[in-house]
Amino acid sequence: MLIRSVVRAFAVFDCFDGDNKSLTLHQISQKLDLPKSTVFRLLNTLVEIGFIHHQEDQNYCMSLKVLRLANLVPSTLGIRDVAKPELRELAKKTGETVSLSMLDGQERLVLDVMESSSRLRSIVRVGEVVKLQSGAVGRVFMAFQPNLNFDEIFNDAQAPDNLDAELAEIRKVGYACSVGDRLEGASGMAAPLFDLEGECNYCISVAGPAVRISERQDEFATLLTASATRLSAHLGNA
Repeated sequence: MLIRSVVRAFAVFDCFDGDNKSLTLHQISQKLDLPKSTVFRLLNTLVEIGFIHHQEDQNYCMSLKVLRLANLVPSTLGIRDVAKPELRELAKKTGETVSLSMLDGQERLVLDVMESSSRLRSIVRVGEVVKLQSGAVGRVFMAFQPNLNFDEIFNDAQAPDNLDAELAEIRKVGYACSVGDRLEGASGMAAPLFDLEGECNYCISVAGPAVRISERQDEFATLLTASATRLSAHLGNA
C-alpha cells in the first residue's frame, strides 16, 4: 500500500532536471498538479530535513544531501571505481575534461568527471542530468541502445532528417563527435561502454573548446575508443 505523502515527497525530486535545477513554488505546483498549499508543506518538510534548499531568491533546489545518498548506490560506485583510473589517464593524455555518464530513461546522468587543467575548458558536473537529444553522448546512447524511444527523446523538437545515417556512422566508427550542440564553441566526443550482456548503459566522453578538439580529433578518437574498449572488458564484455 502506497503512502501518499511519501509518494508526493519523492515526486518533488522528479520535478528537477538538467534544464530545471531551480524552481519556484508555482512551477513545482504546476508540475505536480497539486495545490500550492500542499506543495508548500511538502517543500517546508524537505527543507527542514535537509533534502531541499530554499534559496535567497525564494526558488527551491535539491541539496547536496541528495548527491551524498546517490553516491552510496553500490552499482554506481562500482562503475565509478572501475572507470576512475581510465578517466584520469584519458584526461591526462588529452588535456581536456573527461566524464562518465549513465543512461537514465530518456536522459543521462553524469557519474564522474575529471576536469581539464586549462582555464578555458568545458564545465561538466557530477550529478548533472542532461537530455539525450543533443551532444555526442546522447548520440552514442541513441546509436547503441535499441530500447530508446526517439519520439520521447526529441519530444516537441524535430529529429534531424539524417539521424538514421548519423547513428549508422557512429556504430561503424565506434564513437560520436558533436560541435556546438549544447554550447556554442564547445565540442565533445563520446564512446560507448558495453557490459557482459553487450548492452550500452554507460558512456565516456571528452569535451573542450571546439578549436582544440578539432585539431586533435583523430588522436582523441583513438585514445577514447581504446579507453572504452578497456573499460568494457572490465565490465565483462568480450
